[in-house]
Amino acid sequence: MTSIDRRSFLAAFGLASVSRALPFLVEASGTVTVSRPGENRFRFSAEAQAAQTPCMITSADSGGAVTIFQMNALPQSGPFLHVHHREDEWYFVIDGNFRFRAGDNEYALTQGSSIWLPRGVPHVWANIEKTEGKMLLMCQPGGFEHFFDEIGTVPQNEKSPDRMRMLMAKYGMEMLGPPLFASSWMEHH
Repeated sequence: MTSIDRRSFLAAFGLASVSRALPFLVEASGTVTVSRPGENRFRFSAEAQAAQTPCMITSADSGGAVTIFQMNALPQSGPFLHVHHREDEWYFVIDGNFRFRAGDNEYALTQGSSIWLPRGVPHVWANIEKTEGKMLLMCQPGGFEHFFDEIGTVPQNEKSPDRMRMLMAKYGMEMLGPPLFASSWMEHH
C-alpha cells in the first residue's frame, strides 16, 4: 500500500476543494444590455421569424453565455418532439396556457410558471389556447438565434418533417416525433 504524507494529502485536498470554486472566479463576459419593448436585438433574415421569436439578449450580448427570446406562440401550436444535445432551456410563461412533455412527464404551465429543460431530455410543448400565447425562452449556452434565423428562411410549404429533421440536426438537435397538435400543424404546413 502506498503511503502519502500529511502535507501532500492536505495540498491535494486543498487543490480539489478550490478547483470546484474556479468557475465562479472567471471574469464576467458580455456587456450590459437593455432590450426595449418591441426591440429585436438580432437581425433575423425573415420578418415573420423576427415577429414570432424576437431576440431580447443575443449570444454576442452575453459573451456566449445565453440567448433569450420572447416566444409568440400561435394558437394550438408548438415544435416537434425533440432533444437538444447542446442547449439547456428555461421557459417562463408570460401569457397563456401551455402543455409541456419532458421525458415521460406532462406539465401544465400557466402565467407565471416556468420549466427548466436540461439538454438530453426529450421534450415538446404546445400553446393549448385558441389565442396567441407568450413565453420567455432562455437557451444556455447562447447561439440558438441562428437556428431560429435559418428556420425563418424556410418557406412554410417546405417545412416538412424531413426538412425540419435535417435543420434540427444541423443545430445539435434530434427530431423524435410530431408536435402535440400534429393534425393542426399538418393543416397549416
